[in-house]
Amino acid sequence: MKKILFGCILLFASVTSAFSEQEKVLIVSGFSKVAVPAELVEIRIGVETESKTAEEAHEKTSSKTDSLVKYLKKQSLLSLQTEAIRLQTIYEYPKSGGRQIKGYVASNTVLIRAKVEYAGKLIDESIQNGANQIIGIRLQATDANLEKASQEALQLAAKDARKKADIILSALGLKFKDFVEIRADFQEISEPLPVMDGFQTMSAKSATPIEAGNLFREAKILLKVSY
Repeated sequence: MKKILFGCILLFASVTSAFSEQEKVLIVSGFSKVAVPAELVEIRIGVETESKTAEEAHEKTSSKTDSLVKYLKKQSLLSLQTEAIRLQTIYEYPKSGGRQIKGYVASNTVLIRAKVEYAGKLIDESIQNGANQIIGIRLQATDANLEKASQEALQLAAKDARKKADIILSALGLKFKDFVEIRADFQEISEPLPVMDGFQTMSAKSATPIEAGNLFREAKILLKVSY
């Protein structure tokens, strides 16, 4: 019995000694959010037609899309590309059961990228030149401004994390020793502009207003500091 008790005392002393030598670490996070002006825009523009036959639906859509693309190629675009071509069957379900082919829908979607000040004009005139769908609009910032905002956001987040660490340690009467670990992460916040359902068949007689506003670059810094 004495040997067993002596062994337990030695084991307890060993664990206590190892724990006391472990490095004491404080973990804090810093955050920041920096505004970036939206200077560019991506617009998805579509042509969709319905017909009794697949061939007729495809031909109508192709003809309107050709007119649309010819117009867009004359504009001051940063890029223009075909994004999707679809041909779908429309079914109807009679009360007698089963299903019957009612017709076909053909669609073609193009993605354009331009300076934001041209967005309203491009939307209006695309409708005049065959488009009947504005599927989505997404604001963007230039690469140079995004890089600048990313650097600023990281700096502010790092300062925020260090400030929090200093406040906590000071309040507890402890002293900062060194940085144990640093992790950084950031992301761009950009929400697509909402598109109303009626926008698909709207008249292009009135100018479409596009308010660019700002995008935001968020940064997060995780600090592990010893004390």
